Amino acid sequence: MSVAKLKNAPLKEVIFELHWGGTIENNLIDEGFDLAQGKFADMLKDTYPVRKRLIPENSPVKIFGVPLHQYWKGEFQWPVIQHGQGILAINEVESGYEWEKNFKPTALRTLEILQASYEEPIIFNRAKLQYIDAYEIVGIEPNKFMELNLLTSIQTKYPLPGIAKNFNIFQSFELKDGSELQLNIATGLNSQSQQPSLIWTTTVEKVNKFKDGEIVEWLENAHNATSNMFKQMLNPEFYASLDR
Repeated sequence: MSVAKLKNAPLKEVIFELHWGGTIENNLIDEGFDLAQGKFADMLKDTYPVRKRLIPENSPVKIFGVPLHQYWKGEFQWPVIQHGQGILAINEVESGYEWEKNFKPTALRTLEILQASYEEPIIFNRAKLQYIDAYEIVGIEPNKFMELNLLTSIQTKYPLPGIAKNFNIFQSFELKDGSELQLNIATGLNSQSQQPSLIWTTTVEKVNKFKDGEIVEWLENAHNATSNMFKQMLNPEFYASLDR
C-alpha cells in the first residue's frame, strides 16, 4: 500500500464495497435492480466478458445485500466485480493490485457504469474499503512475531492457565470524517501452504447517505487511512524487508 508497490507485499485481497437501497413494507429493496442488472452487464462486457451467476438462472430468490452476479476479465482472472440488490463489490488480489495504476481507476469507472445503469440516481448509504494481509510465521511464537513486527503486544496481569496458542485482537477508531477504522489481528493458517500465519485486516467503513461525488473523496481518504495504518503499525525493519 505504498506509492511504489512493495516487492513482497503481504497483501492477500482488497475489497471495495458500496451499499444502497430502501425499504417497502419493512423489506429491504433495490427498486431499480431488475432493469439495471442487464444494463450493467452490457456496459461491462467488453472489459469483463466472463459473467457468473451466483444463484440459478430462474431462481425466484432475491437476496438483498449480497452479490448475485460476478464479472471477470477471464476465467477467474482478477479483479472481480460483483453486483447484487443494493450492493457493488470490487475484489482484487496482490498480484494485480496497484492503487493509482489500476484499483482506483477500476473503482471509479465501475462506479460510473453502476450509476449509468440505474434510471434514478443511487444514494449510497454505506461504503467500505478493506485490506487483508497475511504473513507466514517461521521459528517464532505468533505473539512474539506480532510484538516485534506489528508493534502490538498482549499484556495480562494474571497467571496464564497454559501456553498461549492463538489470539484474535480487534480495535476500532473513529476518524475525523465519521468513518470507522477497524483493525483485526489474528492467528491462522495460510490457505495454500497450511503454514501458521499472522493475518491482519484493516477496514475503513462509513455508514452515511453520500451526496454526489462524496464517494470518490471518501475512497481516497479511506485509502490514505489504511495506507498510513499499514506503514505506522509495522516495524521499519520489517517493512523494509517486504521491499527486498
